[in-house]
Amino acid sequence: MHTPSAILSSARKLFVVTAALLLALGICACRRGANKNANANGASTSGRDNADPEKSKREAQALLDQGKELYKNDQDEQAAKTFEEAIRLQPDLAEAHLRLGMAYAALERKPEADESYKKAVELYKKRIQSDPKDADAFFNLGEAHSFLHQDEEAARAYRQATRLKPDDEEAFYQLGMAETRLARYPEATTAFKKALELDPNDYRATDAIEEAQEGAKRVREGKRHAEEMFRKQQENENANGNLNGNKNRNKNANSNSNRRPAPRRSPVNPG
Repeated sequence: MHTPSAILSSARKLFVVTAALLLALGICACRRGANKNANANGASTSGRDNADPEKSKREAQALLDQGKELYKNDQDEQAAKTFEEAIRLQPDLAEAHLRLGMAYAALERKPEADESYKKAVELYKKRIQSDPKDADAFFNLGEAHSFLHQDEEAARAYRQATRLKPDDEEAFYQLGMAETRLARYPEATTAFKKALELDPNDYRATDAIEEAQEGAKRVREGKRHAEEMFRKQQENENANGNLNGNKNRNKNANSNSNRRPAPRRSPVNPG
């Protein structure tokens, strides 16, 4: 027979176990409700973004501008995150990919930078196909090619940008830099001179035009040296040819002197 104290102790244990079970069930229910609300909020946000593409574009452009300011102030990590968010809102925003590549490059994340530049090239090519008179698109296409060290393609894009926008001093300067890297110094000098006409205070163009002129001078000197070497080579070959000719003539003469003389006229029978 159980005593009253034993019965009370058993009741207490049963109460504690029941309370613990109820608490555990309550916590699980709260977690499920929180996850459900979070998923619902995420779906709602995604739905709003998809339902209002113009709003997404405006927000992406605002983030792009914000990222450019961060990058300009050497806040490269924050800039990269901002550009990534802009791309999430508008995946075909070409400049965001270009700027993200620049931020990655500043962070020494070269593989990711190159991938961003390649994506920018792809998107800008599509853009100029739909609008062949978009000078800014051609300029930024040149930038992406330049960052990928594709100087021929970069020069082509910059050149078209200057044709579409003849007062774009930066486009002429970057064209000159691309031509310099391709060792096309006369073309580079022409581009730098045009940049200086548009902005006489651009010290970069002043320095660059001097380097291009020095490069052109080196090319001229190299050509003169090559021509001089070719001329000397031809003279040596001619001199050797004359010497060999004289040797052959002397050899033939000696050979003829050792030969039995031929009769000058037919022999006459004795009469």
